[in-house]
Amino acid sequence: MAKLVKAVIDKNMNNVCKLILRLCAYCLAAALTAANASGIQQPLSVLLITVDNLRPDRMSVYGYEKNTTPYLTELAKESVVFDRAFSTSAWTSPGMVSIFTGYYPPVHGQHGRFSYYDDEISSALKVLATHGYEIIGQAIRGPSHQGFGFQKILGKRPNRLESFIEERVDILEPFFAWAHITDVHLPYDPSEHNLKRFSAANRDTAAIRAVREHRVILRYPERVDVEFKHAGKIKFDQDDITAVRALYDAEVADVDDRLKKHLERMRETGLLDRTIVIISADHGEELFDHGWLGHASTGYDAKLYDELIHIPLIIRIPDSDMRGRFHALVQGVDFMPTIFELLDINTEEVIPGMQGKSVLPIVRGETETIREYVFSQTTLKGWTTPREEMRERIISVRSEDKKLIKIPSKGGTRIEAYDLRLDPDEKENIYSRDVTQFGPLEEALDEWIVDNRARAASLVTQGARKRISDIADSVLDKKDLNQAVSSWVAIQTMEDTWGLEPDQFFETEPHASHWQEIKRIAAGMIGAAMTCESKGSELWTSNPSEPMHLEDWSCY
Repeated sequence: MAKLVKAVIDKNMNNVCKLILRLCAYCLAAALTAANASGIQQPLSVLLITVDNLRPDRMSVYGYEKNTTPYLTELAKESVVFDRAFSTSAWTSPGMVSIFTGYYPPVHGQHGRFSYYDDEISSALKVLATHGYEIIGQAIRGPSHQGFGFQKILGKRPNRLESFIEERVDILEPFFAWAHITDVHLPYDPSEHNLKRFSAANRDTAAIRAVREHRVILRYPERVDVEFKHAGKIKFDQDDITAVRALYDAEVADVDDRLKKHLERMRETGLLDRTIVIISADHGEELFDHGWLGHASTGYDAKLYDELIHIPLIIRIPDSDMRGRFHALVQGVDFMPTIFELLDINTEEVIPGMQGKSVLPIVRGETETIREYVFSQTTLKGWTTPREEMRERIISVRSEDKKLIKIPSKGGTRIEAYDLRLDPDEKENIYSRDVTQFGPLEEALDEWIVDNRARAASLVTQGARKRISDIADSVLDKKDLNQAVSSWVAIQTMEDTWGLEPDQFFETEPHASHWQEIKRIAAGMIGAAMTCESKGSELWTSNPSEPMHLEDWSCY
């Protein structure tokens, strides 16, 4: 009998331990709740959920006639909802990095496969880490997400967010976590349940099969030389277009179902009560509004009309009376300043200062608006843009009622302008008809470009100076020339990354002189180290308090 009892205990010990741990966590959570009630504040965590190319105007929570988001409609009643939130780009990488950093794309410089954010460059997420937050990302490797401060990947495959939620139930330390849901991205292949709900399975043509099978559907495949898999030449008639939109709606409903499952599980476990939840998107999606579908990365057809940059923004704040619906213009760069204020962290710790602003003054009724304009920028073909085309960018500036878009073309820059009160769908370009009414937007765009250049210079120069310090540490006394060379390569990579910008900070004074001085010092350090190594000597400095003064270096 004793052996049998022992065997049963051994077999179930893992579950018993888990139960004990969970009970302990619940007890601790109860104690923390009591502490909060007595005035002792515990840090909230943050869960940022972005849905790839999710359009607000296809969500019933934003007034869409079809009931695509019943759960989010209910969640909105206990949340802050912004009706006019905008991405900084028309595809994923630059839009998401603006959210992570609080900088516009020309400042953070991240435009995909040719761009790198150095580990030594400061970021908002790194500041959060210094305040005890574990930084967790859906993806943390590769040029689009590396270098910002992510420490750990979200959950386990195949259901990363679900896995993450179960992991965090028993862990009370605060976190910032990013989950990215791709259901709404091409191919549009929704669940059978929502296919039936939205009558999205009633058409079977070559065009519809392409939409349900391919991530890339090029508008003009015959004009480009591409090596990746795509749908080939596809034509859509009006019935196809109707069916494509129904497929998209069904995908949006799938996301709503998924969010209900995850967030209600958080509510059941108490995790929702200690987590700020932000639901948004990286960018929007064209559904034949201007002739095609997809976005820059999926159609080789970049645009900056509102269907591509208008995004949802729903913020649920635990134990807060901050809720309601707001119509002010806000943008992806505003997310981090808002998070910092919610967590009571000083935004001045991020250097250079973030370009976004907290939205909380709007929510508290202290002001009706935090910005007069929103700005966006995109490469012509998103992630798949060839290097030789990277410096060509579409840029836009939008106010509450006007929009200006600058588009590169063979004959120069084409300008489009729209009166959004009379033409919310951006169909009639009236720029040539009345240039003067768009003068304030052009001035704002010029000021934005100058500000971007200065902040990019500050951001990258700061990272490069840290690399210079690394080089000095590597070669003085320690003789670690390989590490020094790696730091020199990192400085060159910074220049290569921000050199893909149309407006390069290191080509304009005073930034150009500062950058050249950094490169001169770094190259001089490497050169001095190689000279000493060739002589069998070691480097030293007569002025160790100022190790970057090359004139004080010599071999011994």
